[in-house]
Amino acid sequence: MQNLLYFLFRYGYVFLFICLEIVCFNLIVRYNSQQKETFLKSSNAVTGWIYQHYNSVRQYFSLGDIAHQLAWENARLRNQQGAFQALTLEGNTTLDSNSFQQYELLPARIINNRITGLDNYFTILGGREAGMEIGQGVIIENGIVGILTDVSTHYARGISILNRDSRISASIERNNFFGNLYWEGGNPRLAKLEDVPKHADVQVGDKLITSGFSAIFPKGLKVGTIVDFSLNDGSNFYDINVQLSVDIANAHYVYVVKNLFAREQLILETDRRP
Repeated sequence: MQNLLYFLFRYGYVFLFICLEIVCFNLIVRYNSQQKETFLKSSNAVTGWIYQHYNSVRQYFSLGDIAHQLAWENARLRNQQGAFQALTLEGNTTLDSNSFQQYELLPARIINNRITGLDNYFTILGGREAGMEIGQGVIIENGIVGILTDVSTHYARGISILNRDSRISASIERNNFFGNLYWEGGNPRLAKLEDVPKHADVQVGDKLITSGFSAIFPKGLKVGTIVDFSLNDGSNFYDINVQLSVDIANAHYVYVVKNLFAREQLILETDRRP
């Protein structure tokens, strides 16, 4: 006990100084937007580097599954005429049949992926140097993974569809009625579809696809399948349960969807001139 008191007496000012520095740093980052943005970009780069090296060791034990996934993906891309069932232009750049939207697929690899909480994010190897920007969608061969929220030089962080703040516009493939897909926690393979009106024809087994009502995802990407639905008394909208088409826990290699006309669309949609 005497040694502990002596230690605290001798080094107490050092610990006090460190604690005050931490408090000051926290206040600066929290209440100054410029410093906060700089801190987030720096921490994103550092954590991305750590996740990359940790993931390299972890992936060594799953090379067989990853190789199989890559082989399947390459075969699928070679056998189809273009991504998203669109007209192929050059490489992975595509234009839909109505000549409204143009996309480019940017390959990337997930190096960190969280699915156990309510606010789940993922980190990918690939950042600004690879053409990635905040707001771009992330997909794999059979579904939606999420949307990029932070981008550094070589890494990018995205909000997963398994995040309570995520909203994806999805429509029923059979009749085009649409709503917002969201996740309320629990089973990582089940989600909810809201805002589908009660006069819509909804059936168990209906396939859900992206509606195309945004600058993020094109229309027609797989989302999931309706497994159950109900209509509460007094409600004008269905409560719909969806089996997601993608198993995010098993996602390794992804594509970032770059909409080459996204900026033009967003400027037009946010122009409030009369």
